[in-house]
Amino acid sequence: MALVLPREEEVEKIFSRILSSDDCCERLLDTFYDHLDDENRYVDPDSHHFAEVLLNAYKNGDVSALLLELCHRSMFDLLKEAYLIPKRFHGKAGENPILLTDADGKLLADKKNLVSKHEYKKFQEIYHAHDAAPRSKLYLADGYDLVRYYTSDMNIKEKHENKERGILLLYALPDTKKLHLSEAQAYDVIWTTFHKIQQEAYSAIVFYGQETGSRSGKTFDELGVLLPIKQFESKMLRHIGVIDGLVLSCREEMIRTAGADSLDL
Repeated sequence: MALVLPREEEVEKIFSRILSSDDCCERLLDTFYDHLDDENRYVDPDSHHFAEVLLNAYKNGDVSALLLELCHRSMFDLLKEAYLIPKRFHGKAGENPILLTDADGKLLADKKNLVSKHEYKKFQEIYHAHDAAPRSKLYLADGYDLVRYYTSDMNIKEKHENKERGILLLYALPDTKKLHLSEAQAYDVIWTTFHKIQQEAYSAIVFYGQETGSRSGKTFDELGVLLPIKQFESKMLRHIGVIDGLVLSCREEMIRTAGADSLDL
């Protein structure tokens, strides 16, 4: 049987960062064991299915296959849930996050009934008060945890959980795939910035996508930061200003490494 999920490549650097930090290791441990406590523990009702998963995980050396059975999370899902790496950005038309407005701040036609007047008013206030950084946009968006689970025939499905509605800051960054970097290696590049964002706004949800943006036929990466409205409403502009500075500094460093033509500003 093949691996249940594609194996992440070149993970050594990102794990060396985690292993060098007691705090990161503690967060990963707590996240994993939270899924195994009495309240959250999942028990497979099909003992044959459990044994089949266990055997296939053993035969393939597939830790994610086992983790999916134990806690509905792959290895990288656990890292994301522990706020150790960004969630994967699925593009502006993707499933996570789901954009509710366009680049001009207007509600999308098929999303108007999903947004309250208060939420949209708050978004509009922020949208018009903030001077967007070069190659960045503000959106109203819903972010989720993507939870995976086995079906009875050993396939894997996903479902959305823990919706957070907020202001999404979306920044263009150089295309890391053109630098021959894997997703895990791209996470390593933005490691410091990612954790500074977490320090500035602990509940912020950070997304990263390789080659999810395109302009004039040129692809680029995108970093998104979702600030939940209910948690950051009173200090939203201050947090956005700080995050702008952090991401722009990261982008400048990436451009110095990749070359001035790696991103058109």
